[in-house]
Amino acid sequence: MHGLKQKQQFGSDRMKTFKDIIKQDIKSTFINDNEFSEKHRIDGKEMSVITDGIELLEREKKVKDKADGLFLKQKLIYVAAEDFGPLPRIGRIIKLDKYDYRIIDAIAENCMYSLTLEAYKG
Repeated sequence: MHGLKQKQQFGSDRMKTFKDIIKQDIKSTFINDNEFSEKHRIDGKEMSVITDGIELLEREKKVKDKADGLFLKQKLIYVAAEDFGPLPRIGRIIKLDKYDYRIIDAIAENCMYSLTLEAYKG
């Protein structure tokens, strides 16, 4: 009976792995535009993104003064790994909506990426 319930729940004879369940939860719960995320364009590709200002404050100061008169603004975003593609390298420039950001930290966390971005403004 338990096997039948599992088949009905997942819709196939194949037993879902823990990783499959995490991927499903990421899309249906965390990266859900009706809950936590919003649609944004990253390098021209539309995807659901969670912006987290509170966690960023925990990680670092939001704005750092620079000697040359410019300041650095940081953003922390979460994206589904399967939407974004390969984990980006630190230092890569990405376009988030209309603005360019440099990736200063990139962490793979359970089929999601946590990306810390910084942008220069004059």
